[in-house]
Amino acid sequence: MRLITIENTTGNIEVVNVDHIVSISTETNNVVLNLSNGHVLRTKFTDVDHATDYVMRASSHSFSGTI
Repeated sequence: MRLITIENTTGNIEVVNVDHIVSISTETNNVVLNLSNGHVLRTKFTDVDHATDYVMRASSHSFSGTI
Protein backbone atom coordinates (compact mmCIF):
# COMPACT_ATOMS: atom_id res chain seq x y z
CA MET A 1 0.00 0.00 0.00
CA ARG A 2 1.34 3.40 -1.00
CA LEU A 3 -0.34 6.51 0.36
CA ILE A 4 0.03 9.91 -1.28
CA THR A 5 -1.39 13.35 -0.50
CA ILE A 6 -3.48 15.28 -3.02
CA GLU A 7 -4.99 18.74 -2.68
CA ASN A 8 -8.65 18.92 -3.67
CA THR A 9 -10.41 21.89 -5.29
CA THR A 10 -11.31 23.40 -1.91
CA GLY A 11 -7.68 23.37 -0.77
CA ASN A 12 -8.00 20.46 1.65
CA ILE A 13 -5.34 17.76 1.65
CA GLU A 14 -6.53 14.17 1.21
CA VAL A 15 -4.49 11.00 1.71
CA VAL A 16 -5.13 8.44 -1.04
CA ASN A 17 -4.10 4.81 -1.39
CA VAL A 18 -2.90 4.65 -5.01
CA ASP A 19 -3.99 1.00 -5.26
CA HIS A 20 -7.60 2.22 -4.98
CA ILE A 21 -7.52 4.71 -7.87
CA VAL A 22 -9.85 3.23 -10.49
CA SER A 23 -9.56 5.99 -13.08
CA ILE A 24 -8.37 9.54 -13.67
CA SER A 25 -10.63 11.66 -15.85
CA THR A 26 -11.67 15.21 -16.71
CA GLU A 27 -14.98 16.58 -15.44
CA THR A 28 -15.88 20.14 -16.47
CA ASN A 29 -12.77 22.13 -15.43
CA ASN A 30 -11.36 19.59 -12.97
CA VAL A 31 -9.38 16.40 -13.13
CA VAL A 32 -10.99 13.80 -10.89
CA LEU A 33 -9.70 10.63 -9.30
CA ASN A 34 -12.36 7.93 -9.09
CA LEU A 35 -11.67 5.60 -6.18
CA SER A 36 -12.74 2.00 -5.64
CA ASN A 37 -15.04 2.99 -2.74
CA GLY A 38 -17.06 5.27 -5.04
CA HIS A 39 -15.46 8.50 -3.76
CA VAL A 40 -14.73 11.09 -6.45
CA LEU A 41 -11.78 13.33 -5.61
CA ARG A 42 -11.82 16.61 -7.55
CA THR A 43 -8.25 17.87 -7.82
CA LYS A 44 -6.52 21.09 -8.81
CA PHE A 45 -4.77 19.38 -11.72
CA THR A 46 -5.50 20.89 -15.11
CA ASP A 47 -5.04 17.77 -17.23
CA VAL A 48 -5.05 14.00 -16.91
CA ASP A 49 -1.39 13.65 -17.95
CA HIS A 50 -0.10 15.81 -15.09
CA ALA A 51 -2.34 14.05 -12.57
CA THR A 52 -1.16 10.63 -13.76
CA ASP A 53 2.48 11.72 -13.63
CA TYR A 54 2.03 13.01 -10.07
CA VAL A 55 0.39 9.78 -8.88
CA MET A 56 3.25 7.77 -10.36
CA ARG A 57 6.06 9.97 -8.96
CA ALA A 58 4.67 11.34 -5.67
CA SER A 59 6.50 10.57 -2.47
CA SER A 60 4.72 8.30 -0.03
CA HIS A 61 2.84 10.03 2.76
CA SER A 62 4.54 9.88 6.16
CA PHE A 63 2.52 10.10 9.34
CA SER A 64 3.84 12.38 12.05
CA GLY A 65 3.21 12.39 15.77
CA THR A 66 2.13 9.56 18.01
CA ILE A 67 -0.78 7.20 17.74
